[in-house]
Amino acid sequence: MTTDTDATVKDSLSVERSGRRPPSEAAKWHMSRQAVDLSVPEVQRWTEAQCHEFLVEVRFGNRNNVSCPHCGTVHRHYWRGHDRRWKCVSCGKTFSITSGTVFAHRKRSLKDLITGVLMWINSAAGQPALELKRHMDTTYNTVFVWQQKMREGLVRGYNVGLLSGDIEMDGAHQAGRRSKEKRGVPQGSRPIEADADEKVLTELMLTQTGQMKAKRKKKESGAFNPEFGRKLPKDRRILFAVRKRSGRPGKGACATRVAVGLAETSPVAEAILKDFVAMPESWLNTDTSPAYQELGKRFLDHRTVEHSKELSGPKGQNNNQAEEYNWRYDRAEKGIYLNIEPKYLLDYAVETAFRSDTRRLPNGKQLKLALNVAMSVGESLFWKGYTRGHHREVELIHPAPQPAPASGPPKGTNPRQRMVERPPR
Repeated sequence: MTTDTDATVKDSLSVERSGRRPPSEAAKWHMSRQAVDLSVPEVQRWTEAQCHEFLVEVRFGNRNNVSCPHCGTVHRHYWRGHDRRWKCVSCGKTFSITSGTVFAHRKRSLKDLITGVLMWINSAAGQPALELKRHMDTTYNTVFVWQQKMREGLVRGYNVGLLSGDIEMDGAHQAGRRSKEKRGVPQGSRPIEADADEKVLTELMLTQTGQMKAKRKKKESGAFNPEFGRKLPKDRRILFAVRKRSGRPGKGACATRVAVGLAETSPVAEAILKDFVAMPESWLNTDTSPAYQELGKRFLDHRTVEHSKELSGPKGQNNNQAEEYNWRYDRAEKGIYLNIEPKYLLDYAVETAFRSDTRRLPNGKQLKLALNVAMSVGESLFWKGYTRGHHREVELIHPAPQPAPASGPPKGTNPRQRMVERPPR
């Protein structure tokens, strides 16, 4: 009689002989029945009234706690079933389930909206708008704006709040000319040694604070990066990942915040940590970049690992969860989205952070969480009227947003004329 232990040993031996890597815990979860509790065919069988009830539960919890988007009154408002709208008992104005949300003034049905967002959620690394267009049989602009409004909702409603505990932080080159050369390669950053010369230490810290300029003229026109002693390309951006360790072996990080900066310097890192981390009650884990040396003194402890020499320090120091997030973002950009514009880098980065944090939730709960966040931040600030030429005019970077020109051709331009200048990919 064969026991379960014998079967497990036999499977392990067969895996070793075949040379294949055993499945990870994440793979086992995704292949399990518990990972899927809502399917597209199930949503397609819903009536419009059932879709409405689903969104009422997502946004308000129940019909007794409906909040008027006009005056904020929470009550069981008058229900007008013929057009599925409420009339506020206080101000008398009417509103629908999507009024005052990023999906306000929609033209597609609620069933189409839920189906499109569910397909977007079901994609492990991300979903191209062109693929969703084919699934939904609608225009590219419709599904593109859907996806961007979901990302905006996550930027404004999910990528907020302070983290505390065991924190990891890392910056990665994720945009701009020749940025791919920096990914996955030890950068040989210059750590501040305990016995460093006082003059060298002073120069390094002055460059970190922007009080000392480069000694020689730089060909690049971007931000000066004191870690490597030169300027970066003008369109280069550094993506910072701030992650809280779960504290449970094998469970990875449990919360993620992301931000974008022009360079990995002390002022940028300080602005990010002030926004996302309760420093006096946390531990900081980073590499040996000088951007974190002074900031590390504000934490309970600062643990560092020099990546040019090792992945983990002698006492187990590492920032593997921050590096894992960088890998997830690389997979999304290289395999799905391709050449993300620096102006919208944060939007896609927050999407990746949300997918990473909710990777062990059933897809139906992921859908409810994403819709709840997107329907709780008010109307869209960046994508309302996008197809009519109203584009975002700022880039969301730390320490402060900066002006950014509208991307793409001007409204009314014939796209075929541009093919003469640059053929499509």
